[in-house]
Amino acid sequence: MVHSRRQSSGGIAGTVLLICVLGSGCYSTPDAADRTETDTGNGGADVPAPDVGPDTDAPDTDLADTGVDVEPGDADTGADVEDAGRDVPGDDTDADVEEPDAPEGFTRYFQEQALSPITPAVAGEMRAIRAASDTPDDLVFMKVGASGTVSQNLLYCFSGGEQYDIVWDGRDVYQDTVEFFRMGDAAGATPFDRPTEAAVVGRTASWAIGGNPSPLEREIDAINPRFAFVNYGTNDMQQGTTHRSALYPFYENFTELLDQLIAQGIIPILTGLNPRSDRVTAARWVPTYTTVVRGVAEGLQIPFIDIYLLSQDLPGLGLLGDGLHGNVYRTDGRAQGCVFDDAGLEFNYNHRNLLSIEALHHVRRTVLEDAPAPDSRGLPALAGDGSAAAPYVIDGLPFTHVANTTGLPSAWDRYPACDNDQDESGGEQVYRLELDGPTPVRIGVLDRGATDVDLHVLSGPNAEDCFYRSDKYFEGTLEAGTYHISVDTYVSNGNARAGEYLLFVLVCEDDDPDCR
Repeated sequence: MVHSRRQSSGGIAGTVLLICVLGSGCYSTPDAADRTETDTGNGGADVPAPDVGPDTDAPDTDLADTGVDVEPGDADTGADVEDAGRDVPGDDTDADVEEPDAPEGFTRYFQEQALSPITPAVAGEMRAIRAASDTPDDLVFMKVGASGTVSQNLLYCFSGGEQYDIVWDGRDVYQDTVEFFRMGDAAGATPFDRPTEAAVVGRTASWAIGGNPSPLEREIDAINPRFAFVNYGTNDMQQGTTHRSALYPFYENFTELLDQLIAQGIIPILTGLNPRSDRVTAARWVPTYTTVVRGVAEGLQIPFIDIYLLSQDLPGLGLLGDGLHGNVYRTDGRAQGCVFDDAGLEFNYNHRNLLSIEALHHVRRTVLEDAPAPDSRGLPALAGDGSAAAPYVIDGLPFTHVANTTGLPSAWDRYPACDNDQDESGGEQVYRLELDGPTPVRIGVLDRGATDVDLHVLSGPNAEDCFYRSDKYFEGTLEAGTYHISVDTYVSNGNARAGEYLLFVLVCEDDDPDCR
């Protein structure tokens, strides 16, 4: 299971985002908050499809004239979008963002921050992961993903190869971390230019943990890493009959992968999804998958890199002509993903590499050297206690919350207006959502294994006010008013199927027809 404390993360959707990167200040960008899309139906049916990634192990081909990464197809476009970011030196005059002190023992992540805050609480959780095993090599990290992770545009430029330039443009502090990991022996390579066995073009999180031994296990056995960059979601969203149905197995496989890493003392660093411009429906679902990945990272208190957020301000969203893969800065026909001046930071992989080395730097310093955490602030503690009498208050959209219904009392056993007499006498967690005007929303609850919690949307504070029930999912336009969301434990044959879940609430995109 995902080992997390009860918490949430949220950010206000709409208007202008102020993007902040640790050590680099803040800058404004057009609203990119909730470009989400939906599938048909309200039943929340989970219809997983097999991992249909290509059978070939061909790597991305980086064409010198265009920089196009070519990979075999996958179901429903088959592409594996890679991630890019923007780490822009900010001017400190722009630092008016409200960043209240993080509640003791847990950090809620900002939705508008490209690199999640690494606070004392986050550093403490990562140190606890490391303490679980002294076997991994602190000098080594692994890479887990698909085509964008296979690509030599990711991190190879830090390896010291003669073909690569590093232009820090005032960020020389990260050179120490580059030198540190260059000392690592990843089966004869540095961790930066190791061709990982845990990444293949077109594959998914389920592929990474499948087989005996799995690709994940093979790479761990080969290089014995302490850290892991993990990036999945784009191919995974193609693995269902709809992008929505694919979300549920993705969550289960992705969190299982992270559990396996953490159990071995390996600290994951998560990277979200690229934007997409190849298909409108897929593009609308990228924010949902990214929000889920952020919510998982927050629940585990591990670093998260939001490439989707930063890509909104890049020319062409930082994508190649295929609308799927990230682009990279070039000089004299050579890919130069470690050029971090203004020219370089117009490109996808340059941002991703900079954010990745920044995250790795802070993790190295705080975990291996017990240095003070670079950030001390997160979102305010979530108001309420999750009971029917004092619901959690959803204080911004998009919103996520990882919680657990095990051992909780039950205030509501039935929702007579919107169910078929299901037994919901297990414990529940309740949330309050206030809307100032008509709002198209997507609400989902993700659980794993034997856990079975159900979603109920109420127009008031009582079970009798329920107007919608689903195993997992709701989307539609809610009028102005105060709503309650109950995540309640289903009881089958006297067995309460209590456990951990992740709740997300998003505002749908304006042109999303299924949220109307």
